[in-house]
Parts: sequence; C-alpha cells; structure tokens
Amino acid sequence: MKSNELRGTGSVFRFTLIQTLKSKAYIVSVVLLLLTSLLASPIMQVIKGGAAGSKKVSTSEIEKAYVCNELPFLPTGLEITDMVGEGSEAFSKVKFEARKDSFKDLCDELEKEGSGSKNIIVHPYISATYEITVEIVRVGGSSIGSDECAQLSGILCDNLDRYKKTLSMLSADELALLEYTYDVEMNYLTADGGLTDDADKGIGGGQFGVAYIIMFIVSMVCIMASTQVATAVVTDKSSRVVELLLTSVRPMALLLGKILAMLVATIGQFVVLIAAFVISNKVTGVLFNTESTYITSLIPSGILSNMTIANAVVSIVLIALGLVFYATLAGLCGAMVSKMEELQDSLKYFTAVSLIGMYAAIAAIISMQKSATNVFVRFCELFPLTSPMTTPGALIIDVAPLSYALIAVAILLVLDLLVLRFAAGVYEALITNMGNRMTPGDVIKMLKTTKKGGAK
Repeated sequence: MKSNELRGTGSVFRFTLIQTLKSKAYIVSVVLLLLTSLLASPIMQVIKGGAAGSKKVSTSEIEKAYVCNELPFLPTGLEITDMVGEGSEAFSKVKFEARKDSFKDLCDELEKEGSGSKNIIVHPYISATYEITVEIVRVGGSSIGSDECAQLSGILCDNLDRYKKTLSMLSADELALLEYTYDVEMNYLTADGGLTDDADKGIGGGQFGVAYIIMFIVSMVCIMASTQVATAVVTDKSSRVVELLLTSVRPMALLLGKILAMLVATIGQFVVLIAAFVISNKVTGVLFNTESTYITSLIPSGILSNMTIANAVVSIVLIALGLVFYATLAGLCGAMVSKMEELQDSLKYFTAVSLIGMYAAIAAIISMQKSATNVFVRFCELFPLTSPMTTPGALIIDVAPLSYALIAVAILLVLDLLVLRFAAGVYEALITNMGNRMTPGDVIKMLKTTKKGGAK
C-alpha cells in the first residue's frame, strides 16, 4: 500500500468523527445508553436482591454446620472446618462438625430436624465442569437467611486461596486446582479422584462467561460501527460531497478515515456505558448498604487472573483488525448503492457474513465446554470471520496459545489490506454511479472491465 494512497486519512478521520459526535442521533444514543447503565444496577438489586438482599451479617443464627468435604486434594490433616473463623466474627460461635456420612444421608438427617433447625450442611465439592463449589444447605422455612449462607461460602473460598500457600505437600497439579476458586476446570478430575494434566479438557462456567461476554461486546461493536460506516458512505455519495473530497483525498484514505472515525465513535459509546455501569454499581452498594451487589455477585472472583500484558496487547490488536475488516465490508456494501433507501437491501451481504462469524464464534465457545482444543475451536481461533470474537476470550482464559493469536493477527492484517484495497477500488469506480443498486457480481465484472481497459 503506497503512502500517497493514505494521505489525508487523518483529516478525513477528524472531520468525520467531529460530525458524528455532533449529530443528534449519536447524542441521543449516548444519553439512552448512559441512563440505561446508571439504572441497571439499582433496578436489578431491587428485583433480585431487595433492600436487604445482601447485607453483611454481623451475627449468625447458625448453631451447627455438618461438613461433608468432597475436595479430594485437601490432605486429611487439614479439615475444611479449620478454614472458617478466619476473616469474620459472625461465625465464631458456630460449631463445625466434620462428617463422613454421604451428602444424601446428611440431607436426610437435616430434613428430619424440621423447619426449626438452625443447622446447615457445608458441602464443598468439584462440579461436573471442574469448578470448586461450596454448597450450603439449610432446611426449607428455616430462619437462617441466604445472606449468611452466601457470606459463609465466600469466607471458605477466600480461605481456600490463603491455605494453598501452606500446602507444600501437594503436587503442582493439585496446587493448580487451588489457583482459582471460581474456575478449576483447567485440570481434569478422573473418576477415581486422581488428577491428570490431560490437555484436551473443557472450560467451566467462569471461563465460558468471560469468553462469551468478550465475543458479545466485539460482535455488537462490529455491527453498530459497520452500519454507521455504510450509512456515512451512502450519505456522502448521495449528496455528491464525496466527488469534491476526491479532488484532494485518495479513495483509500477517504474510506479508511471514515472507518476509523466510526469505530472510535462506537467504541466511545461502549466506554461510556461501561463507566456508567461501574459508577452505578458502586452507588448501588452504598444505597443498599452492601459490599456486594446482585450484579457483582454474578461476576466470579479473579475473573482476569490470566490477563497478561502480552495477552492484552495481542487481544486488542486482533479485535481492532477484526473491526476494520467488518467495517470495510459494510463500507463496500454502502459503495454499491446511491440512495439511502437502497442501503438496507445492500447490507444483506454484510449481515449474512457477520451472522456467520457471530454464530460460528458462539458455537466455538459452547464447544469449548467439552473440549477447548478440538479442531472446530482451533479453526475458529484462526478463521478471519471468527478470530476477533473467539481468540481474545480464549487467550484471556488461557485455553488458546499466544502463537495462535499471533497467527490470527497476521492473517487478519493481510486480509484487511486486501479488502481495503478492493473496497477503495470499488468506491472510486462507483463514485459517479447514481443508477440502480449493483450486486457483487456486477461490481466484479465492472472492475475486470476497467482493468482490461486500463491495460489496453
């Protein structure tokens, strides 16, 4: 790509960005997103948590806790009952009794005690998705509230992390299980209770949530920004402004400047949304006198524990290249029409491509729950339509090697350059076309004819 083809990109970028930020539609959308984000946390707290839904308990009503420990990696000399009492005075008077009965037998025993019972069962175990789970069971109708049960579970999880530093007798695999309390599926638990470092294992709920949220945000930014790029291209073309711009700016610079401006404007909307949401969540905690709001409780602790500088940089670059790729496709669709009324019909090509990428990415993330290294997942981590949505999340949750992400970056970089050059050629060739909407087949034929004519 020659430097003179990009001359003027900065000017187009600044002009388009300023015009977009000043537009009423953009301002209204930002205000709506801001209000939605600010109200989301308190509304969910009222609906799900209530005014006293998650207040910190100062004195527990629990009298006795039957402990049914099914964590095979804890040594017999360290009972899980020893982990309670560190970090809270609320449970200092609770009597913890380690039991060897099965979980079902303990449930039957607790049920016989009736609704007046102030006893509970503490059941730490490894779930089917290989996560450490601390289950608290109480009798239905008991005066023991969900707040203190959640608080007790939280203390146990926090202390598990503290105790891992003292367990020098455990193997490296067993210590890895204690690395995160929200997500231990990176090690495989065999049927006999042993541990293996089998490489082909699935992800758990915490990792799935991280990968899915990243995929969802990237796909939404792609769709929103790309639609705005197509609209801007058609607007300039129908108003004949683009003909004046091309007297001083090359088509490549004009198209790239618009793409980058729309991406920055759309990303800005999401930054406002996230910032407002964080503020709203903090204010909700103060209003409802709780250390953990309902929404915060849904976020696993240590969710970004696998984040490194290298992972973050590569993920950002990959997402940026993916956004440019999708926005260029949308700009290409916009270049094929001359009237705003025809845009939706032309965007069907972009919609089809983006939906293929998004649904394939969703399928890959779901597939990771059974195997994080199967052929389909690896394919989606490299395929240009899905890599911006799949690979960053897989990289952050540590199920994709950095080498795969770097290969995906290289593939997308080459593809972006090719698609940008092609789109700029179409853009330039169709500037004066004010007739009927063209199809991709018509565009290819026209470009072939133009090249042949130029060759003569």
